[in-house]
Amino acid sequence: MTTMDKIFDIVAEEIGIERDELADDAEFAELGVDTFLAKCIVTRILKETKIILPTTAFTDYPTADDLQAYLATLPITPLVPIKIRGAPPCPASPAFVSSGPLSFVLQGKQQTCTKTLFLLPDGSGSGMAYARLPILDPSVCLIALNSPYLKAPTSTIFTVEGVAAQWAAEIQSRQPHGPYQLGGWSAGGYYSFEVAKCLMRKGERVEKLVLIDSPCRLDFEALPMEVVQYLSTNNLMGNWGNKHPPEWMVNHFDISIRAIQRYMPTPIRGNQVPDVCLIWAGEGVLKNGDRRPSPAEVDMGVKITKMLLERPTTVGAQGWDKLFPGKRLEVASMPGNHFTMVYPPNCASLSSLLADSVRDRKRDRRNRWTMV
Repeated sequence: MTTMDKIFDIVAEEIGIERDELADDAEFAELGVDTFLAKCIVTRILKETKIILPTTAFTDYPTADDLQAYLATLPITPLVPIKIRGAPPCPASPAFVSSGPLSFVLQGKQQTCTKTLFLLPDGSGSGMAYARLPILDPSVCLIALNSPYLKAPTSTIFTVEGVAAQWAAEIQSRQPHGPYQLGGWSAGGYYSFEVAKCLMRKGERVEKLVLIDSPCRLDFEALPMEVVQYLSTNNLMGNWGNKHPPEWMVNHFDISIRAIQRYMPTPIRGNQVPDVCLIWAGEGVLKNGDRRPSPAEVDMGVKITKMLLERPTTVGAQGWDKLFPGKRLEVASMPGNHFTMVYPPNCASLSSLLADSVRDRKRDRRNRWTMV
């Protein structure tokens, strides 16, 4: 493999497409390469090839062909595999380990911010789901978590409680002690709930738990994989346009769903129960004009499926009150459906509600939040 090939492999992987899908005339902006993703790509290119690219490379050279022409002008050293004579072969890894970071900062700096919000990933496993959120507040540092099983084979098996313990350790590596502010979208709600329990078992205080469009597992089934397949096939999983979500994302949904099928939460009790904020998308995924799934494709009798595709007009606690006995929960609704709520323009509303939750801006909360 040449260094040029390696660079474009990295670009394709970070965008979430196959290498052969990166056409010469493909425009990086249309493929979702924004400022944040550009930083991630050039950082990885530097780490793996020692080639230094400016973060503006994807705007200065907006197509794959333009970037290739620019790279051809650089003094690129060929990649040479290092062979150690007589070295034994590497042992097989006992379990899949993602090559990417378990956490990364999206907004602010912990050193200068007064609050830090840790957001757990949804079923895709990628913290990049939160990358489009506008700035919450200058005083808030936003840190996203990645799944340790990102891009793992579909045969991978993990438990919600087990992966939560890994995330709790990662969070403590960034913030050794509480109080903690945690949250998560979709399956990230389950993950953040279990991370909170992990931290509390260690004697730490979890101040806030923000659950974003995450129906409680006590009252709802795990989302059937057939629904994910239906949504991905019909381009209904966010702003993918005419493209299907990348295969690794659908695969991670598969292994996440199997973990959630085996998961059943137990209540948090005691004197240190965190404050809980529930944020719900106001719309179902299916709108007038969208093709309805046939009974052979999707069973609309499954409660979580109906909640996702045909959102009720009122939402409420959706079972979370059972996991925080005696605790009143704050509930808010926002524009968008389960997937589009994290994309512009709806993500501006989500960002504002997250800021409400973390900063506890009571003046702003009166008209947007209700207690249940």
